[in-house]
Amino acid sequence: MKTTIALPALLCTLLLASPAFAQGMGTNYETRLQTLEDEMRALNGRVEQVEFAAKRLDQAIQRMQGDYDARLTRLEQQAAQAQAAPAPQAQTAPPPAASSVPVADPTGTLGSLKTQNGRVTGGSVAPQATPLPDTPADYGLTPQEQYEQAFDILRKADYAGAEKAFKGFIDKNPKDKLVENAKYWYGETLYVQSKFNDASVAFADAYQQNPQGAKAPDCLLKLALSLSAMNKTPDACTALGQLKSKYPAAPVNIKSRATEERAKLKCS
Repeated sequence: MKTTIALPALLCTLLLASPAFAQGMGTNYETRLQTLEDEMRALNGRVEQVEFAAKRLDQAIQRMQGDYDARLTRLEQQAAQAQAAPAPQAQTAPPPAASSVPVADPTGTLGSLKTQNGRVTGGSVAPQATPLPDTPADYGLTPQEQYEQAFDILRKADYAGAEKAFKGFIDKNPKDKLVENAKYWYGETLYVQSKFNDASVAFADAYQQNPQGAKAPDCLLKLALSLSAMNKTPDACTALGQLKSKYPAAPVNIKSRATEERAKLKCS
């Protein structure tokens, strides 16, 4: 009985048994191994270069620190020598009478300086150093933190402080996403302090900045109330009319208050 062997299997068997094939496979492995070794050597070379550069940078930093320490030491020594230096010998000639030289000083803190032999010997008023400005309350805060800080001040009913805080936020963050709300609350701080003229300007500015914003109906209502408080009834009615026509879907409380104000002012 004859055994039949599939042709592909037979070809594979012959190739594997062939010395030339085996030699070719060995050559390929050797080539790949050599390539990997070359890449490792190149990588090691790069690591050594980076380590050398880092070492040089560290040495440079140490030299700079040493130079800085040496300069400070020299300055300290010079200051100590100046303090220990003997006072100059008195002149044999009789010293002229002391004189007083007026100093131009609009604040009046220096007054006049007394001189003798061309040297300053004193003054009628001790000079005073200009005080440093206070650190702002919102120093180092993010816009979100600045806004929350201003709102906390408003919750405490410190309307003057809240006015200042919201104004500072608006000036520092004119493009922030919270500036629309900040402008509305800034207007509120003015309104509750009866600064109706400033409040009307603030509410009008907030409305004009974003007529489609969430605070637009609120701004129009408070603009109308501010104008009404200044007895500018026609202008107040105009603002209330815009609120009614442009924002029919405004919150219920806004529409109710606007209706009451229109009736109070007898708007047409």
